[in-house]
Amino acid sequence: MVFASMPYLCGHWAGEIHENIRNQINMYSKEFGRVLRGEVVLSTNEDVLKLKNDLYGLRKWGCPEQALVEMMLACTSESGVTIPDLLWRAERLSECLRSHHNLGFPTEPCPTIQGRPGEKPLRGFPRLRRVRRGIPLSIQFMLADLGERPDFRKRRHLAYFYLLVKHFGWGHENLAHVLRIMQHVRRRVPPVADYLQTSNTDSFTEMTVEKRVLRLFKSESEDNIRQEILQYLSKQSEQQPFNTDEREVILRPRNHTELF
Repeated sequence: MVFASMPYLCGHWAGEIHENIRNQINMYSKEFGRVLRGEVVLSTNEDVLKLKNDLYGLRKWGCPEQALVEMMLACTSESGVTIPDLLWRAERLSECLRSHHNLGFPTEPCPTIQGRPGEKPLRGFPRLRRVRRGIPLSIQFMLADLGERPDFRKRRHLAYFYLLVKHFGWGHENLAHVLRIMQHVRRRVPPVADYLQTSNTDSFTEMTVEKRVLRLFKSESEDNIRQEILQYLSKQSEQQPFNTDEREVILRPRNHTELF
């Protein structure tokens, strides 16, 4: 099963956020399995047999399963916030949310969030300049901490995923297909926490995927990203198959380098 190796991300951590992510991934795994077994009615444009053959081909040629799952989840996140982002910042994010009264989804924009009287800013998370309507407060904290626009982060994730699977013989069509299936899974599986919610409004067609990837390569070097992926794959091949605690994720945090 594609999702079988994903829980390694949560294995050596503890806490509510980690447990929520673990439960969410298990739910995704069950639904993805139902799709592959043909138990779910999909659009007539989706070919489950082709999807199974494509995934089998990736596995046969050595594509790391945890990277495949990580990238599927990253590319179908509307906010651009990834599972590794949440896991690496889970403790600080939990503290940040507990220190504010207006949790969940703000219904109205409001001025800068201030902590309780006399409270010092939490290490690692900036104050929100302005709360945005309808976006989970947890995601707004994450985006403020990451310091990048969601649309740019999503394009980068898509470019990483494209170059990863291109290394194993996939093209834009294969990539768009698996992302549509992942999007279907995320629509059907309810989020267990607001920071795991996504609106699933992105369109994943061969043309849109190609355009987004090319747009990213106008601002970031394709060769540099390819080298990062090759280094990641090289490290994965050197590790023992079941030594999952030491495995790295492909989308490492770009700041807070002390964490890794």
